[in-house]
Amino acid sequence: MPPFLFLDEAETASLITMQEAVATCEAVLREQGEGTALLSDPAAMFVEGDPSAPVKFKIKGGALRGLDVCGLRIVGDIGKDGSIGEHHYCLLLDPVTATPRGLIAQTELHRIRTAACALAALRKLAASSTNTVAIIGAGKIGSLFAKGFHDVFPDMRLIVSSRRLEPAQALAEEVRAAGHAADAMSITEAAAQADAIVAITTATEPVIDASALRPGVTIIGMGEYHELPVSLLHAADRFIVDDFGFASMLGSLSYWISTGGVSREAAQARVAATLSLAIAGKASGRMSDSEKIVAIVQGLAIADLALADLCRRRSLSAID
Repeated sequence: MPPFLFLDEAETASLITMQEAVATCEAVLREQGEGTALLSDPAAMFVEGDPSAPVKFKIKGGALRGLDVCGLRIVGDIGKDGSIGEHHYCLLLDPVTATPRGLIAQTELHRIRTAACALAALRKLAASSTNTVAIIGAGKIGSLFAKGFHDVFPDMRLIVSSRRLEPAQALAEEVRAAGHAADAMSITEAAAQADAIVAITTATEPVIDASALRPGVTIIGMGEYHELPVSLLHAADRFIVDDFGFASMLGSLSYWISTGGVSREAAQARVAATLSLAIAGKASGRMSDSEKIVAIVQGLAIADLALADLCRRRSLSAID
């Protein structure tokens, strides 16, 4: 039996490439669509630590039978959204014996996973005619998305945008320094030019409006607050989610429901397919290049667990 393994942040962040992360996320979503992956019930549990700090914990879990992965993802945020500090770990367990396999630090790995899920969703949902993609958000996750974008879409044009232009310009320059093409521009300009838009922001009010959703455009929202307006949902031809239960707990969909922009029942009825069913080939993500698609992708703990286990296995191989 392999030994219990602890991996710290410095190790996990260096063990996988973005291409591997995207492939792993797609494998996880495919397994979920085929019914061999399980999510925790409830989708997430929240625990308050010391309120004076303040510290809050979030726990999510899952199992992937095909990948032989099982475990729990535990997040500790100090301050609002981890503004003072944050700690992410995956506790990996043997799905047969329940024996702990490893504790994998994954603060950076989680950001890689989020960016990888965005790229996987783009690969499935973007129209075949897509030439230009805009990322709105130049923070840590947006930076990983931008730097890994051309590894997945080498022939596409990337526009980097954010609520302040300076971070977008700096990130675009980093992408160009790595030998890839990238432009920086305002959100309004980016939305007008892009065939697909990925929003990964901390915005508490919409960063774009329904005019960005032209025929053939795909808009993917991944932020934790209210970065997309409910008008996008009403204007969309198809509405896609990765997991409705979790997406209705935070992010734009949660805000739409809590403020009465749409009822939970009406929003659920609008779901044309889950991302997992689309990737598994059991539902259509996009049915034509002219469809207007809106997707809410909040990420799944099973993808975090799979990436953590990939790091565990890679590290064990290096030891052997």
